Amino acid sequence: MERIIKKSVQTYTYEIDHSHYEVMSFNSKSKLGKAIVFPLFYPEGMKAFTDLLNPILEAGYHVIIYKLLSKGDRVLFFDFYGKTFERLVKETVSHKVIKNEEIIFFGFGVGCLLANSIQKSKVKNITKCILVSPFNRFKDNTSSLGKDLCNFKIPTYIFFGQFDSIVSIDSRFQTFEKAHRNSHLRYFTYPATGHFLFYERNLSLEVEEKYKKVSNSPFVGDDKKDNYLPEEIKYNNRFYEDVFKILKDVPFKKKVALLTDAFPLFINGVAIVVSLLKEELDRLGFETYIVALWDKKEPLENLPEGYIPVVSTGARLVKGYKDLHLLKNLAFQKNAKQLTTFGFDYLHLHTEYSMGQIGLWLSRYSDVKMLYTYHTLWKLYYEHKFGKLFGDITYKAARELMFSKVYKECPVIIVPSLKSYEILSEESKVKDIRIIPSSIDMERFKITKEDLPAINKLKNQYNLKKKKVLGYIGRVSTEKNIVETLEYLAHIKEEIPNIVFMIVGIGDALKALKKTIKKLHLEEYVIFVGEVENDKLKYYYALFDVFVTASNFETQGLTYFEAACAGTLILAKEDKAIEGIFTDGVNAYIYKDFYQWAERLEKALFENNTKLINNAKKTLNHYAPDKWAKKIAGIYQEINK
Repeated sequence: MERIIKKSVQTYTYEIDHSHYEVMSFNSKSKLGKAIVFPLFYPEGMKAFTDLLNPILEAGYHVIIYKLLSKGDRVLFFDFYGKTFERLVKETVSHKVIKNEEIIFFGFGVGCLLANSIQKSKVKNITKCILVSPFNRFKDNTSSLGKDLCNFKIPTYIFFGQFDSIVSIDSRFQTFEKAHRNSHLRYFTYPATGHFLFYERNLSLEVEEKYKKVSNSPFVGDDKKDNYLPEEIKYNNRFYEDVFKILKDVPFKKKVALLTDAFPLFINGVAIVVSLLKEELDRLGFETYIVALWDKKEPLENLPEGYIPVVSTGARLVKGYKDLHLLKNLAFQKNAKQLTTFGFDYLHLHTEYSMGQIGLWLSRYSDVKMLYTYHTLWKLYYEHKFGKLFGDITYKAARELMFSKVYKECPVIIVPSLKSYEILSEESKVKDIRIIPSSIDMERFKITKEDLPAINKLKNQYNLKKKKVLGYIGRVSTEKNIVETLEYLAHIKEEIPNIVFMIVGIGDALKALKKTIKKLHLEEYVIFVGEVENDKLKYYYALFDVFVTASNFETQGLTYFEAACAGTLILAKEDKAIEGIFTDGVNAYIYKDFYQWAERLEKALFENNTKLINNAKKTLNHYAPDKWAKKIAGIYQEINK
């Protein structure tokens, strides 16, 4: 209170229908030309809004506060007080408390319900409404506010925080459901952030107790009734940044949701592609969020910026896939409703499973058409996991239950290669499939002088100084066909006695591969590294004389791109996924059988391959991240005209 009282303030008293109302005018001599009117229902409310008002007052805006009710009065006759509030505003205009200024209504909690009276009034110069955490716990008025919002005719900005727990997530959706088609409205919900009122984290014990009494979980997808404020909650000042954008008429960025089942801290192809796309879209001027499954055992403070957590179980979906979760319940519609109030302009699916099904409902509720990127050759995947017969049965079931729904409702589907295009075209009735290869963060895989000490340390650690090193990086699973490389290695190990094969990664095939190694007597020739942090992968590519892969399961083969970027020669099995990208004898070595593999390996290890390596690096120029993101952003705008 002390900070606010020190501001330039004038107090007026008005009598309307034998009741007295106090009006406080701060910074009345402001030259910014904008008067922000702020209704309070009772005098003590001033204490609660100190943190909200101070940043606005300090920015020099003219703020007018109307105290409408006495301290003990809790009866809310909104029609009556709406008309009273309108009369008060007219009085302050006529008495030049508000001069020839643009009037911005700023309502908080139940005060937002007075916004309708302002909308209907004949008060001149009202140009915007800012509604923060509307209706509080007064759920009886939710439906009424939703109907009113449908008829708003001036720009109205509605703010929530994900952990703004005094407003239930279901209540937020009830306003959104009725009114989101009104082009004058814009919704804001901040992920993994606390109530923005307490902007300097001055949460008193009294306020904390109030939060704990609210029976509504702040987590999307959580079905628990008992609410709480997590200790690691982030208090986000972006609320104030957005408020000042409204006050200064600064355009807002378009909001993009990238929906994926892959937990962002998990190292796999989809998670890496989604994270890179977010970075590039942000650079292009979008406001991008990763909406992904999350286990509550993972502290909120560890989550990446711009990550919206959807509660999942801690169970692993597939053995060997660390941190890949299942949706906690099948309430796809409920979860989608909770996500609508983030106000996304564009939706981009990267999965058909949990978040894919939520995305379908999110698209329907928010009237935003989805783009979908096809990452996995599911038919081949199921066959590898469950065998030909059972794999075919389970694949058909998944296709009918989930995949076909996604394919049907997405007007455009992106595939990363010709191989993916042909498979998807054959399996589905999708009309518009576009080949746009995914990109990689090229700067992350370039080897510099600063990297040499770390690389030499690894050479010493694994005793590789005098070795010829073949290397594989990726998921260690049956569909990657690593066993073929082991079998080929067994045939030539005597001819190249100092050769070793280094396998970097984890997966469900580890146990079977170790049995194969023992059977082929390759124990001295194979090194299992295990899981490696993302930012250290390039050191391992640099250890390899040749990056080898026998996979025919790739949709595109991003590890080939990573190897090329690190300056590592590629020896890969012929596959449509890389057709037209990596060509035998031009920028890589490509083989069909053992004899070609052995011949090309000899060239790779004992000839000068500088030209091939340089050509591979030049190939990457066609797949630069910025060009890739621009193409995708163009499709967002195309399908959401």
